Amino acid sequence: MSKAMLVTAPVILLLLDYWPLRRTARHKTKFKAPTPVVSGQSSAVSSLILEKLSLLALSTGACVVTFVVQQRAVGAIPPLPLSWRVENAVVSYLIYIWQTLWPMRLAAFYPHPNDTLALWQVTLATGLLLAITVIAVVFRTKRPYLFTGWLWYVLMLVPVIGLVQVGEQSHADRYTYLPHVGLFLIVVWGVADVIQARRFSWRVAAVTVPLVIFALAATAFIQTSYWRDGETLWTHALAVTSDNDFAHNNLGYLCIDSGQLDKAISHFEAAAMIRRGKTNNHYKVGSAFVEMNLADALARKGESDEAMVHYQQAINLEPNYGDAYYNRGNLLLAKGKIDEAIADWEKTLQLQPNDADAHTCLGNALFRKGSLNEAIAHYETALALAPEDPHSRNNLAWILATSSDGKIRDAGKAVEFAQQAVAISGGKEPQFLRTLAAAYAESGRFPESIAAAQQAAMIANMQGKPRLANNVEKDLLLYRASIPLRANSFGD
Repeated sequence: MSKAMLVTAPVILLLLDYWPLRRTARHKTKFKAPTPVVSGQSSAVSSLILEKLSLLALSTGACVVTFVVQQRAVGAIPPLPLSWRVENAVVSYLIYIWQTLWPMRLAAFYPHPNDTLALWQVTLATGLLLAITVIAVVFRTKRPYLFTGWLWYVLMLVPVIGLVQVGEQSHADRYTYLPHVGLFLIVVWGVADVIQARRFSWRVAAVTVPLVIFALAATAFIQTSYWRDGETLWTHALAVTSDNDFAHNNLGYLCIDSGQLDKAISHFEAAAMIRRGKTNNHYKVGSAFVEMNLADALARKGESDEAMVHYQQAINLEPNYGDAYYNRGNLLLAKGKIDEAIADWEKTLQLQPNDADAHTCLGNALFRKGSLNEAIAHYETALALAPEDPHSRNNLAWILATSSDGKIRDAGKAVEFAQQAVAISGGKEPQFLRTLAAAYAESGRFPESIAAAQQAAMIANMQGKPRLANNVEKDLLLYRASIPLRANSFGD
C-alpha cells in the first residue's frame, strides 16, 4: 500500500540530510536536534546527491516499469482531462490534512469529483499550499522541521496524488501512511517548540495530551469497526460519500454471494445509474463492467430479456469486452439459441484467445450440434490452458467413450481423462462418475463400469439431481448387458 511512494526515497533522504542529520555544508542552526555521528557531515550538497544516485536509478527504473505495466493494464482507457486531475490533486493535499486533524467520515473509496470542484475550492487550496510552502522555506533555518516535514509530505504524495490517474478514486486513506510521517515531524517538534517557549504550561499539556490521545483512540476504534465485514464497510462508504457507484457495485457482489438477488439488482441498478452520468470516455470500461454485473444478476433471477438488454449496453459501451460476450453466450444457450451463443463465444475467443472457459463452452455447443472434431479441438485447447479444470477432461472422455463414430472413439484415452476428472473433483461429481462408467464400458471393463455408475446414481440422488440419477440407471441396464453407451449429448 505504500510501495508507490518509495520512489521518492532519494529526495526524502536528502531532506533528512538537511535536517535532522545536518549534513549540508551551509545548514547552520541553533536548533537543537538529535545529531548522530555520521561520516561526512560537512559534505557538499553535490556529494550528498552523488551518494543517492544508485537509489535514484532504482527509483527511475521502478517508475518506468510501473508506468509501462499500468499502460498495458489500462490499455486503451483514455485518461481523465489534465485539468480535472490537477484540480483534484491540489484539493486532495488539503483533504488529507483535514482528515488527519478531523478523522471523520472516512471511507474505503472516494469517487473522483471530475469537473465538479468549485473554482473557489481549487483557488483556496492552491493558495494555502503555496502559503505553507513559503512559510516552510522562510523558516527553514529557525524551524527546519517545517521545511523537512512539509516537503516530505508534499513530495512523497506526488506519485499517488492523481496527476497520473490509476483507478477512479479521488484520493485514498491508504496513501497517507508514509507521507504523514512528514506532518507528524512538524507536529511533534512544533509542540515541543511551543511548550519550551512557555506559551502553554506543562499542566495544560498534561491534561490536553491524554484527552487528544483518548479522542484519537476512540475514533480509531469506531473506524476499525466499519471494517469487520464487507457489507458494513461498503454500507458505511455509501453513508459518508455521494454517488459512490464503486460501493454499490461491491455491495451487489456481496448480495449475490448471500443469495439476495433482488437487493443485488437494486445495488447494480444504482451503480449503473450513477455511471450513466459519467460521460467521459475514461469511464466507459467501468460502466460496461457494471452493466454486465447487472445483466448477470438479472439472468440469475430468470429475467433473461432484461438481462439481454444490459449485456448489449455493456457491449455498446465497450465493443471489445470479451467477458460480456461470454456471459451473454451462456444466456443465449440457456434460451436455446445455440448458433447465437456460438457466435458470442467465437467473439470472446477472438478477443481473449486464451480463455479456457470460452473454449469449453464453445466445445459444448459444437458437440450439441454434432461437430465432434471441432468440439474436441476446443476441449483440448481448454485442457492445455487450464490443466487443473476437470470439465474439459470429462467432456473429452465423454465424446471419446460414447461417440457413434468409431473413428473418434478411443477407450484408453477416455478412461485416462475420466479418471483424472474424477480424481480432481474428489469423486464428488456424479456427472464425472457417469463418464468414467461409460469409459470403462467402452474399454470392456463392465464390472468397474457398473460400480462407477452405481456410485454416480447414489451421489446424484443425494445431491438432488433425480434426472441425472434416472439417466445413470438407464446406462446401468446397458452395462449389465455388456453393452457400451452411445450418446449424442451429455445428458444431466
